[in-house]
Amino acid sequence: MLGFKNRNRLPSRSLAALGIRERSAAKAHASLIASGWAEIGYGYHGSVHAHPDHPDIVVRLACKADGFGDYAGLLRQGFAGSDGPHAPRVHDLSVSRCGALMTVGSRLTNPTPETWWLAYAHAVLADQPGVAMDEGVRQRFKAEWPTHEPRIDHQSFDGIRERFRASWPGYESYVTALRAAAPRALDPNVGNVLIGSDGSPVVNDPLCDDSFGLWRSPLARLIARVLDGLRQGLGELSSRGPATA
Repeated sequence: MLGFKNRNRLPSRSLAALGIRERSAAKAHASLIASGWAEIGYGYHGSVHAHPDHPDIVVRLACKADGFGDYAGLLRQGFAGSDGPHAPRVHDLSVSRCGALMTVGSRLTNPTPETWWLAYAHAVLADQPGVAMDEGVRQRFKAEWPTHEPRIDHQSFDGIRERFRASWPGYESYVTALRAAAPRALDPNVGNVLIGSDGSPVVNDPLCDDSFGLWRSPLARLIARVLDGLRQGLGELSSRGPATA
């Protein structure tokens, strides 16, 4: 299995120290449940698990290495603010031979809809000059916060903007640094800002999945790209074959 040790990882918070050995896409979920790691959330590719004996951490399982793996890779490499209050802590990460991704991270909480800064924190993620917001994301944003347009210059943010910047002066600079470091645009979906233990907004899962593979070594990324190119080439050749009668 592949894996790395994050500079913020504590030995007691590694997968091995937690006794988690089954990490395959087919069996890991059932193994986590059986060992007391209850599912507390789920997404497109996997699930998030918590254990009563480890209340300050969660284990995240994805059936394939997704955008969160790339985010963990960026955090490992380090950029401005990546060790600050607006970045999640990833203590351990492992990718199985079949491509399943499992991480250990500090536990975050979901903000309530009444959280005064929530819409603005998402709007900062959504504000990408020259990039039109996906219409599906826009509609989900407006459904969640009908009085807020997902643009940070909208008049509905008057007052909220100033109060937010006074409370967390490093948040917008963190998002700017993340945007510069990320290989693609950020995802402003409504579940991508959570609350840290100190009450600060944390950008939790801002990268869409395109298998960029920042959690891999440079050599592994190169091999993956070569193999992907070969597969695409073979697929094109097969599609050009003579049609059967």
